[in-house]
Amino acid sequence: MSLYCFLVGINGLSTAIKHMGGDFAENILTTTSNPFIALFIGILSTTIFQSSSTTTSLIVGMVSGGALNLAGAIPMIMGANIGTTVTNIIVSIGHINRGNEFKRAFAAATVHDFFNVFAVLILFPIEIKFRLLEKTATGFGNLLFGSVSTNAVFKSPIKTAIKWGTNQLEAISFDSSVIFIIISVLLTFVMLFSIVKLLRSLVLDNVQQFFDQFIFKTAIHGIVFGMLLTIMVQSSSITTSTIVPLAGAGVLTLRQVYPFTLGANIGTTVTAILAALTLNVTALVAAFAHLFFNLYGILIIYANPLFREIPLKLANWLSGVAIKNKFIPLIYLVCFFFLLPFIIIILGR
Repeated sequence: MSLYCFLVGINGLSTAIKHMGGDFAENILTTTSNPFIALFIGILSTTIFQSSSTTTSLIVGMVSGGALNLAGAIPMIMGANIGTTVTNIIVSIGHINRGNEFKRAFAAATVHDFFNVFAVLILFPIEIKFRLLEKTATGFGNLLFGSVSTNAVFKSPIKTAIKWGTNQLEAISFDSSVIFIIISVLLTFVMLFSIVKLLRSLVLDNVQQFFDQFIFKTAIHGIVFGMLLTIMVQSSSITTSTIVPLAGAGVLTLRQVYPFTLGANIGTTVTAILAALTLNVTALVAAFAHLFFNLYGILIIYANPLFREIPLKLANWLSGVAIKNKFIPLIYLVCFFFLLPFIIIILGR
């Protein structure tokens, strides 16, 4: 039921945006026409929601409704990848008075940050110059569906049921597109929270006893486990923050945590793909762009011996600094995830 209502919320957002017409789309595009600003909108919105799944699902809804094009959506999706790591930092700060335990936990949290930031530093300028992700995702969409356009509709077997639910939402919105959007966004957010909470109780509580040397024996095991667990829980924030205390306790090493977070990056893209299945092909291509961003990041950074160690070294360095000055984690959290994106967005407008 929660999954159905989540999909109804996404479809409602797309429908409401279409109702508001070109003026609304133009206003949205005005605030996101600069890809650099769009990147920080993705960071800030995901930091607030504490869920890249929510942000990217809303983004694909906006793409489907015509309020965003692929070029504007992709930087937001990159930002969402960075913003989702804030939960890890918050969890690690809970260990702040425990010496080396905090150092290990904070390093485990920030290695995810540094990888995602490094991936953006590499792929963002490439995307601006060559449209690599847009072309790859569009090509993949063309391969699957023949052609990609805003009017092309993915023939989902559940689309009729989702449409009925969307009509019920529209009926209680008093013929106001603004109220329709607000109801749709609230429903999406609440239902995703419900799905995460339910799946966490069903999955994580049962598998936590298996977070041991066997599961994390190799990097491939870690990536696959992180991916599958995140797909089941529908939240990379939940899965990655769950292993932070295990790293703090010394059960897992930083090198074991690292590939697990990469798998979580892949797994979290499934939510937006699932949401896009009820919309149109263009929305699905936007969701594919998120998947390809994470795959390219792993290939360029983790599979490359020249770059692989950089997130590990930076995480170890920052955790060493943090253990000497306990204000550093708080300053890092507030400035990097909240103040910096907020200031850049305001100045950009």
